[in-house]
Amino acid sequence: MTSAHASDTVPPAARLSKRRRALPSGLVALAFVLILPSLGVLASLFTPVDPDLGGAGLWTQFSYFQGTLVLCVGVGLLAGTMGVTAACLVTVYAFPGRGFFAIALMLPFAVPAYIAAYCYGDFLSPFGGLRSLVAAIGAPIPATALPHIRSMPGAIMILSLTVYPYVYMAMRADLIARSDSFLEAARSLGSTRLTAVLRVLLPSARPAIIGGLTLALMETAADFGVSDYFGVRTLTTGIFRTWYGLGDLSAAAQLASGLFVIAAFLLLLEELGRRARHDNPVRRTRPISRLRLSPAASLGAAFFCALPVCLGFVLPVGILLAHAIDTGATAASMDTVLTASGTTLAFAAGAATLIMGLAVLFAYAARRTTRDTSSGKAITAFIRIATLGYAIPGAVIAVGILFVSGALFAPFGLSITQGGVLVLLYAYVARFITAGYNAAHGGLTQISPLMDMASRSLGVSGSALVRAVHMPLALPALVSGAIIVMIDVSRELPATLLLRPFNVETLATSVYRLASDERLEAAAPMALALILAGLAPLLILAVSSRTRQRRAL
Repeated sequence: MTSAHASDTVPPAARLSKRRRALPSGLVALAFVLILPSLGVLASLFTPVDPDLGGAGLWTQFSYFQGTLVLCVGVGLLAGTMGVTAACLVTVYAFPGRGFFAIALMLPFAVPAYIAAYCYGDFLSPFGGLRSLVAAIGAPIPATALPHIRSMPGAIMILSLTVYPYVYMAMRADLIARSDSFLEAARSLGSTRLTAVLRVLLPSARPAIIGGLTLALMETAADFGVSDYFGVRTLTTGIFRTWYGLGDLSAAAQLASGLFVIAAFLLLLEELGRRARHDNPVRRTRPISRLRLSPAASLGAAFFCALPVCLGFVLPVGILLAHAIDTGATAASMDTVLTASGTTLAFAAGAATLIMGLAVLFAYAARRTTRDTSSGKAITAFIRIATLGYAIPGAVIAVGILFVSGALFAPFGLSITQGGVLVLLYAYVARFITAGYNAAHGGLTQISPLMDMASRSLGVSGSALVRAVHMPLALPALVSGAIIVMIDVSRELPATLLLRPFNVETLATSVYRLASDERLEAAAPMALALILAGLAPLLILAVSSRTRQRRAL
């Protein structure tokens, strides 16, 4: 009897305090599980490496690190210039086709960088499409005159064409939200329109530029397909060569630690940019009035906006369509495409289910911080740690899982290959939990606490409140987050290559395998499927952006 009613003697405040202390403990456990691969990579720095393996040499490691830095610097300069300039043109100036280019400039984001690299490698090969096209119009060119795309400059160009939309979308969203009062104040002091843009709008948009550029550089540092296909020495290619070629997991993990350091630096850069963001007291007071350009300047602006769209989207998609049409659909090819698509869909759906489930838990934990000031900072910190995965390249997470599992399971005679699908799903969750959390947190943030109070006054609380009020209101955001996660999972290449079960192919790995064997015509249907999947979030983003812009007007 005493034990049955022991809880009744505990004051309500004490029971509430106990529940509040239990939540951070659960978050600590989840955060530890999600960052365990990264901790394993850092632990590899204290592991001795076999000196007989050439991949572990200090100079070799430095050359991989140097290649990644050169690639990031080049992409940062080129992608930043393209993204900022394009955003300023379509937002501040008026010229024919401006509305079309405002949406079209986001299209290269749907093309995975490694697919664009395969297309350009095929198009500029000695027997590729460019030489055939030029010969067809009666002006043949020698093979030696073709651009050498498989090089560091070629990798910089391809990656810049596919990641500049990060900068463009962030910059354009910031400019749309700004008031014309900024430019009017500058022009009243004697500045020209161009000077006002350069000296007023661009400095005020610095946090947005840093945020978009950080995301672009994270994708660049995590790239494997472009660097591997073009023969560029980077940390990601070094990880694969050291692990697959030499079988040295410790050396591969040490290379992954260098990639982790770069990702951590980029994350710090993004955090500093976010802190630099300040409130705009004249935001949305009056939208920016666009300046109409002269005919010559309009032509130049249209050409500048059309160039990345054509090179980053139209040309790769056109090459793939041409190969798909020339090859034709056979029963064997369609069976291969359907099998790879089914596997990709199964992995993506499973990962999205797990990720959105955890994301909702994290979002509710963040939601209650407004009512629990004692543990609010701890909850926020643990959620931040748990959702660091998007900043960590897939190769780092995959190698970290291999390294940790080897240390934990090897003494028991177990192998990581016995984990199979579960291990791969674990990597996906650790990598893409950020995207799911951002969507879930955004959806729940829009639900006012006053609605909770009103529901409780009507006798609806607990799980009934979640089912009847929260989920219907947050469902659009949760669905959007699930779609984005599924697309990210379907395009992930390094982690899938390292951790997939034996003889299992997804769309991404199938495209990589076929294109690496110079069989782009066979990979074209699967590459087109990945690109079409990537267009879904872009359409959602374009519609929502246009809606917000109309409301601002």
